[in-house]
Amino acid sequence: MKKGGAFLTTPFGVDEIFTREKWSDDQKEFFDAISDFASEAVAPYADDIEKLDEKLTRDLMQQMGEMGMLGMDVPEKFGGMGLDKTAAALALEAMGKSKSSSLMVTVTDHTGIGLLPILWYGSDAQREKYIPKMMTGEWMSSYALTEPGAGSDALSGTASAKLDESGTHYILNGVKQFITNGAWADVGVVFAKVDGDKLTAFILDQETSGWERGPEEHKLGIKGSSTTTYVLKDCKVPLENVIGEVGSGAAVAFNVLYIGRLKLGAVTMGGAKQAIKTALEYAKERHQFAQPLTAFGMIQRKFADMVIRCYEADTITYQSTGSIDAAVEQFGMDDPGYYDHLYAVIEDHAIENSTNKIFSSEALWINADDGLQVLGGYGVSEEYPFARILRDERVNRIFEGTNEINKLIISGIALKKAILEELPIREQVLELGEDWMPKVEIPEAHPVTQEIKAVELGRGIVLKTLNELILKYGQDFKNAQFEIEAFANMIIAQQIIFSVLRRFLQLDESYPRYDVVRSVLKVSVLKNLEIIVSNAKKILRHVLEATQRDEKLGNLDKALGALAYHADVIKEQELIFQLLLKRGEFPLND
Repeated sequence: MKKGGAFLTTPFGVDEIFTREKWSDDQKEFFDAISDFASEAVAPYADDIEKLDEKLTRDLMQQMGEMGMLGMDVPEKFGGMGLDKTAAALALEAMGKSKSSSLMVTVTDHTGIGLLPILWYGSDAQREKYIPKMMTGEWMSSYALTEPGAGSDALSGTASAKLDESGTHYILNGVKQFITNGAWADVGVVFAKVDGDKLTAFILDQETSGWERGPEEHKLGIKGSSTTTYVLKDCKVPLENVIGEVGSGAAVAFNVLYIGRLKLGAVTMGGAKQAIKTALEYAKERHQFAQPLTAFGMIQRKFADMVIRCYEADTITYQSTGSIDAAVEQFGMDDPGYYDHLYAVIEDHAIENSTNKIFSSEALWINADDGLQVLGGYGVSEEYPFARILRDERVNRIFEGTNEINKLIISGIALKKAILEELPIREQVLELGEDWMPKVEIPEAHPVTQEIKAVELGRGIVLKTLNELILKYGQDFKNAQFEIEAFANMIIAQQIIFSVLRRFLQLDESYPRYDVVRSVLKVSVLKNLEIIVSNAKKILRHVLEATQRDEKLGNLDKALGALAYHADVIKEQELIFQLLLKRGEFPLND
């Protein structure tokens, strides 16, 4: 079985990863079909969607329902497509061509955290009642966990649920906040505490009394999606609308959020690619000093870095979906325990899910900001696209758990896997001894020998730094947030270079853009190794005693000196940009 976090302990030469190049013909056709729908059926209406047009949004969702897009995660026995996580991710990436972040928010909330609790944890009766109409788009769904006083600390919510005297209904009271699809939803998955402490999930629908909607929020971006509060005033919910068991709400809430993070990574990765195309179209037409903007080195550098970010995000997205799919493929969807296996695999991949969400949302943010800078003064004009792109994007670093919360998850899961020996971290740290470079056979004649050594050294640094954190704090590491953030940055960087290197090594030299991918690899390794080293030194200077500090940091510097990794970043960026200019959009999608 594929293990989450395995990139931390997998040495060079062991195992392959799933990448875009391994897509099946069916997956490629599906991606193209969704891309065509997004660009032809949705993009022309992007401005109209922004006017908070419920009818237009529902019409487009029903078109997506007819294509099967709203039932990608639903097994065929319930009328869905029964697709794997890779297919779901590539469909969300393709929808980036819709030019409507608002519609994407509406749809992903509906198909993800709005539908999955019922699909995964609901009874057969609940699935039969709600899932079919949610798949067609006839009913729109929502998810209500956040409260005015409980955001990231979701379990501290105070919404209550009490069984009525007849024993047939729960009576819910409380306020839920920032509900996507709030004013439009026909179905709501809502969380409240039974008897003051048993967090439980409930289904609200059109027959539910006491379910009131607040006014629309006036938001910075995603103005075409509905966002309201839910006010529960003696809200009467029948027993048959309890999802799962009373008290199981935390599992329902967080397991759907885990996979939601991976999907948000795919959405924002697709958006980051579209930002490149939008900015490049302008840069080729706009002239200054009698030359197009694309003739200037500083602009070329921005575009090259935008491409590199997208390639990294693309690589870790499909590495993660491929690992999840491989881990669950041995279980058939007809297996009564299928969803139990699925939850376990998704939770096991919590590091990858959070890494994808953090990195891709930040890649889109930086690409949007760089794109706006390319447009100059026009970038801040509402007549041009980047003002809206930048406003819409900002919320992605808050959705599905803030990026800060996700860094807590990354470091916490790494600590858990080390202490419980779910991965051979302790064993590999012992093998390292005083060394920082893992003992791995690396062929000296390989075209990217130095990159292989750099990635292995990065892995050694991550493992030894985790060991020092465990020695210093033990399980109290979960409370050391300065160190947690720095260590999470190291893990994210290591997953990127692990995956980008593996992807390159799996390419045949006849691949038409082989040299450009090698350029991306070189810049990515240099950049991310610097992130690993700088954060490791920050941590080690803080946690090591003075008697150890000089010796251990000195050994680290010796290992870095022995590696002597260099990359001609300017040359590689120039090569990347020229391919981008030639192709007119993100150039490494095929």
